[in-house]
Amino acid sequence: MEHLTEWLRLNFRVCLSATLMIEAVIGLVPSLNTENIPSVISGLDGLPLHSLGLSFLYFLTSIWLILGIKTHVVAALGACLLIIPTVVMNPEGNPELAMKLTLVAVFCVPLIVFGGGRFTVLDSKPT
Repeated sequence: MEHLTEWLRLNFRVCLSATLMIEAVIGLVPSLNTENIPSVISGLDGLPLHSLGLSFLYFLTSIWLILGIKTHVVAALGACLLIIPTVVMNPEGNPELAMKLTLVAVFCVPLIVFGGGRFTVLDSKPT
């Protein structure tokens, strides 16, 4: 059973990293904002420097998640970087974005509580 949960956490880490990488690419390629893709970055239309900075943070967090560097902290950081800008920039709500954020929460909670699972480079072990 322990091997199953380790593989599940590894898959959660990869899925959360892919979600963050998609957000980073949408922020770095402005022509993708015209598509019907629910994105956190698309709410930052008039703020190009904020969009660029947030895209960089998404990219960096995604790389750290793939490598498994301090997964507890990085998963919490990724969740905050996705949820807080959405709540601030989209007060009226968007159902597609809400579904995306629900999936992010499902991916993040086990990683925050139990760690990154297999193939982590540097992970803090609870004592």
